[in-house]
Amino acid sequence: MSGSAKRNRVERTALRYRLIYCDTNTLLNNIKRHQEPKMRQELLALQQLLALRVAGSIKMVRSRVALRELEKTSDPDLMAKLRADYEMLDQIALDEKVLGFNNQWDRFGGITHPLISDVQDDALREELVQYGFDRPDAEHLTQAASNNCDVFLTRDGGIVRHKEWLLARLSLRILRPSELLSALTWGADRGHRRPTSKG
Repeated sequence: MSGSAKRNRVERTALRYRLIYCDTNTLLNNIKRHQEPKMRQELLALQQLLALRVAGSIKMVRSRVALRELEKTSDPDLMAKLRADYEMLDQIALDEKVLGFNNQWDRFGGITHPLISDVQDDALREELVQYGFDRPDAEHLTQAASNNCDVFLTRDGGIVRHKEWLLARLSLRILRPSELLSALTWGADRGHRRPTSKG
């Protein structure tokens, strides 16, 4: 297949993968630090996906949930690299939700602090926690669903294991970087079809 034919196929297929939410474990330097052959395949796939993003073929986004997670990294050099990876991605449209305001006043004046949540839909997050996801995973999934993302990009086996349920419940395709690259390159969705409404 020629370069232009492959590019055209990717652009046509990318319409089904309009918005790709990136889990923290898919930040470039989170994959680079692993040496196993399987991780090398995911790293190469992610590098190609990032090139497609730069070319404008796909949109890859992140949320403040990932920022909170990467800020817990104990190695300052790795944290700086992960922060750069995070900043390279686009911010989701609905990243924070204002819950209210904390006002403090005295005779000299006052100050107002907004009360902000990094999660758009508390009820959905709690449903996902009740289903069995840990809280950070539930928050990532909630943010992706609340922003109408088409793909949730992850290497987390605990999330991948529930991909069929998540597709049915949230209309989110759960894909590893290598799976998404394959789908974009070959136009094959391999059983990750979005449910269609009847009627």
